[in-house]
Amino acid sequence: MNAALRGEGFEVDGRRCRERTALLLHYYKRQNFTGLRRFGTESLYMEKEDLLQEVLELESDKQVVGSEPHRYTHQDAMAVTITEETLCRVQEEAMAPPVMEAKQEEEIVEEKQLNHKQECEGCCSVYSRILQHLERRAEAEQRLREEELALRREELQLQRERAALERERQEAEHRERERRFELEREERQVILSILRERIMK
Repeated sequence: MNAALRGEGFEVDGRRCRERTALLLHYYKRQNFTGLRRFGTESLYMEKEDLLQEVLELESDKQVVGSEPHRYTHQDAMAVTITEETLCRVQEEAMAPPVMEAKQEEEIVEEKQLNHKQECEGCCSVYSRILQHLERRAEAEQRLREEELALRREELQLQRERAALERERQEAEHRERERRFELEREERQVILSILRERIMK
């Protein structure tokens, strides 16, 4: 924790802890809870309040047994030292949350960016598949139209051929009728010529 705070520009040592503890005790004695709340979150504030109350009780005990220094000096001094160290730890934790919160916010932003990237990739994949499907469908429709046009051209060609064959048939029939008519006319003329010759005789 100390190393992390020093890396962020904070210096934490015994003198600074004692000074900060004295300042906290000053606020606490004056009941300046607003000043105390500036040093951390609500949970840290409650922990500080308990520790400061413990320090005040130790100071009160020290004043009561001031006439018997041999009963107070060792154990109570250790208790005050431990309390100061605990306050230092609380103060360090009060300084640390912004760093942790910044790291958490950074992780949240990175996670959102990753999710957004994955969503974009998923959307791009969906759009790509849709475009591929539309392209294949357009190609299939184009092939179908080309096949339909080819079939229509073949049908028209067959119709033209049938029409040509029909015209040829009709022309052949017409020529056949003319030929028969001509033969019948010639035949009648021959018959008439024979009849004239017989009548003349």
